[in-house]
Amino acid sequence: MRLTRPRLNLSNNTPGAIVLGGNFLGLAVVRALAAQGVPTWVIDADPSKCIAQFSRYTRRFLVADQNVHDILISEGRKRHLYDWVLFPVNDEYVEVVARNHQSLSSIFRLTTPPIEVTRFALDKRLTYRRAAELGIATPWTSTGDNLDNLDLEKLPYPAILKPAVNHHFFPHTNIKALPVSGPSEMQSRHSQMAKYIPSEEILIQERIPGGGERQFSFCALFRAGKTIASLVARRQRQYPVEFGNASTFVETTSVPEVEDAGRRFLESIGFDGIAEIEFKFDSRDSKYKILDVNSRAWGWHSLGKAAGIDFAYLLWQQALGRKLTLTPHQHRAAAWMREITDVIAIAKSRNPISEMQKLARAMTTGRLTFATFDLLDPVPFFAEVFLWMSAGLSRRKKAKEMLQFDPLSAE
Repeated sequence: MRLTRPRLNLSNNTPGAIVLGGNFLGLAVVRALAAQGVPTWVIDADPSKCIAQFSRYTRRFLVADQNVHDILISEGRKRHLYDWVLFPVNDEYVEVVARNHQSLSSIFRLTTPPIEVTRFALDKRLTYRRAAELGIATPWTSTGDNLDNLDLEKLPYPAILKPAVNHHFFPHTNIKALPVSGPSEMQSRHSQMAKYIPSEEILIQERIPGGGERQFSFCALFRAGKTIASLVARRQRQYPVEFGNASTFVETTSVPEVEDAGRRFLESIGFDGIAEIEFKFDSRDSKYKILDVNSRAWGWHSLGKAAGIDFAYLLWQQALGRKLTLTPHQHRAAAWMREITDVIAIAKSRNPISEMQKLARAMTTGRLTFATFDLLDPVPFFAEVFLWMSAGLSRRKKAKEMLQFDPLSAE
C-alpha cells in the first residue's frame, strides 16, 4: 500500500466514504458527497486512470498495491473508520466487497449486496437466465463452449463475442467485445478471446440493429428489493460512433416498458443499493432487450442529481439508515455529457449540426451535467485529458495492434 497526498480533516463526526476506483465515475461520487459535507477517500490500484486523486474534494488517496480487502480492514481498524460507507465503482471492486461482505461489514457500511445477489449482475449468463424466467426479452445468446455444436453458417450475423464476466477479460485487453461479421471470423475471434478467459465465459450474441440512440437504461435506488427512486434515460450519442460501448451524451426520457422490466428484475433478486440496467430496442420485434446490469454507480450516474435524484448521496444516507431526502419532482429533464469523447462523437456523427443542436438545447435548460469538468474543481478534467493522451492512447493502440481491428475499448 502506498499513500499519496494525504489531506486529512476528520474533526467532525460525519461518517465518511471510501470510493473504490477513481475514474470519472468515482470522481462524480466524490463530488456529490463533498457537496453534502461528507469526507471522502479514494482507493485505486491504477493511478494512471485515477483522476479523482486530483480533486480538491478527495481527502486522502491510497494506491492499492496489495489486496484491497486487506487495505480496507487495516485502515478501518487503525483509523477507526467505523460506519464509513464503501462505494465500489467498478465490477472488480464490487466482487471484492460482495465476497467479503461479512468481514467488511464489521467495520464499514456497504452499498452493494453480497455475492448471492450481485452475481446476477456480474455474470451475464445469470443475468439472461433470470431475465428469461421473468419474461424479459434478451438477445439471442449462446456460450463459447457450445461453439462446436453450432452451425456457424446459420448464426445470426452480425454478431458479437463478449465476456460473461467483464472484469475477467477487460483488464487484460482493454476490450469489452469483439464484432463478428460472418462465419469466417467466428472461430478466429473465439480463439483470440479464449486466450484470456475459458470458453464457457465467452458469450456469442446477436447484434441488435441500430445505434446507441436505441439504447435505454433503468436507473434506480432500491432498498430491500423495493424501488425508492428511479428514472429512465436514453443514450443519444456513444463512442465509438458506429459500435459504441460507452455513452457520451445521455438524456432522461420516459419508457414504461423499460421501467417495468428493470424494476421487476431488481425486485426478483432482492436488490439493495443503486443499479443501472441497460436495454436496447429491437425494431425487428419491437422489444426492449436486456443487455447488461451494473450493480454500482454507472458512467453517468451524476445525471440523476440534475434530474432530482442524487443517487450517490441518497445511497450514503440509506447505508447509514438515515431518512432519505428526496426532491418532490424526481423526473426533471436533464442531460449528461462525457466531454473528452463526445466532441469526437459529434464530429464523426452522420449529422454533426443536428447533434450540436441537441447539445445546445441541453445547455440552455441549465441541467446539463459534465462528466469531469467543474469550474470549482478543474484539475481532474485537465489531468484526464493528459492521461487520455498518454496512457489512454497507448492502451487503445495496444489493443488495436493485438487484434488488428478497431477494438471496443472502454473510455
